[in-house]
Amino acid sequence: MPASSASSPADVLLAIAGLTKTFPGVVAVDSVDLSIAPGEILALLGQNGAGKSTLIQVLSGVHPAGTWSGSITMGGEAFRPSSVAEAEGRGVAFLAQEVNVADDLSVAENMALNAEPSRWGFIDNPKRLADAGRALKAFGIDVDPTTMMGDLDLATQQLILIVRALSKNARLLILDEPTAALTEREVDRLFDRVRALKAQGVAIIFVSHRLAEVFAISDRIVVMRDGRIGGWFVTAETSRDAVVAQMVGGRVAHGRPVHETKAGSVALAARGLTVSEPDGGRVLASSIDLDLKHGEILGLFGLLGSGVIETAMALFGAWRGPVAGQIELDGQRLILSDPADAVASGIGLIAQDRRDGLSGEHSIYDNTILAHLPALSPRAGFVDHVAARRLTQDLFDRLAIKASDIDTIVGTLSGGNQQKVQVARWLAAGVRVLLLIDPTRGVDVGARAEINRIWRELADQGCAILLVSSDAEELVDNCDRVTVLRGGRVADTIETSAISEERLLRLAAGI
Repeated sequence: MPASSASSPADVLLAIAGLTKTFPGVVAVDSVDLSIAPGEILALLGQNGAGKSTLIQVLSGVHPAGTWSGSITMGGEAFRPSSVAEAEGRGVAFLAQEVNVADDLSVAENMALNAEPSRWGFIDNPKRLADAGRALKAFGIDVDPTTMMGDLDLATQQLILIVRALSKNARLLILDEPTAALTEREVDRLFDRVRALKAQGVAIIFVSHRLAEVFAISDRIVVMRDGRIGGWFVTAETSRDAVVAQMVGGRVAHGRPVHETKAGSVALAARGLTVSEPDGGRVLASSIDLDLKHGEILGLFGLLGSGVIETAMALFGAWRGPVAGQIELDGQRLILSDPADAVASGIGLIAQDRRDGLSGEHSIYDNTILAHLPALSPRAGFVDHVAARRLTQDLFDRLAIKASDIDTIVGTLSGGNQQKVQVARWLAAGVRVLLLIDPTRGVDVGARAEINRIWRELADQGCAILLVSSDAEELVDNCDRVTVLRGGRVADTIETSAISEERLLRLAAGI
């Protein structure tokens, strides 16, 4: 591996020297030197908490000049943006990992934020609609630009934000986990556009935990560890094992562990489950029959629009639209008016968007005990804080949550560690059924392995787990069976020995 991650000065678009960014008690980025050339795709990897997000947030103006030290130049000129808008004005387009949209604004309004076209001093709404429609059509997204953003699912919102980022006249494009909610077909479309931008001389920083995508799209791989550059690789000249070893600081285990599943009786069943749009219009999932057994991990897979997420939300009483059919828990009919009914029945949910399941303004401790308050309150209205803190500390240690202590505010944690807090909550509550929707979205290789181990431990203890994932590889690695939905209906259920990425994708696509 070469000793330096810098390009030659003549080829540099962006140069970073001695960049340091600290938060109270934490050095997030520590004396980083890095450069990227025009037309280069640089993959930025590292475990959660390695400093990747902080680094790209500095470059995109999220952390303004004055809150960090060191120097950054772009095109040979000092680059010290005081805001995201200023960074965009200098040619940096940033797509954040978390889907941040204005729910009460239209698709066109969201796409034009900070760059609204004007005419005679007023916003030119016809042009804004036309520009949005043209950009969406070019990417193959069939969405009316006048649709309210809040009426769309997370994956579609992600696609729209990708189109917004790609449509800017950027010199540097930063993509943070852009494929987390996308299907394989959409990923291919995104990569085609990224390669076209590369050919035009746009530099691209690509942050992802999906190594297959990293090797498919990048020219160079930079690995961060503990806020520093741990190493870098020319993508075509290295291997996945070498990159992962650099990320985790050790040897890489191979293969799927052999495991004998001892599934028991049916824990959660759906009979003729039908889920419709919130306004009662289009049916999104129709006549779904599922049997989730104690002691097994059942996968639920499908392409965008297949109804998998809506089905899982309905099983938790969290779907906002009409739900028909029957849900049974341990053979007894279950009526779910809202998620509180599910939690009271011993059903937990880890949502696709972490913000739906966590209170970022509260501590790890507060978030962990939230679903277990009745049991921790032997005297009405009074929490046994000694027992609650002991339980939280045990889970904090067991899950290796990277934070100073259990009183750390959740909003300051990396994405993977936030996900671990969600796991801790349901472990504390002792749920019998756990529904997971893309639970390792944005989670690094090491944390993903730890979390997957927890799923298997829970299943071995009799918990029934439904794993909804847009990552076919994750389902292959973890599931005892996988049910595939296509067009809102069950296409097939595959048993352990027959599960493969190719078969899942073919069933989902109907080919």
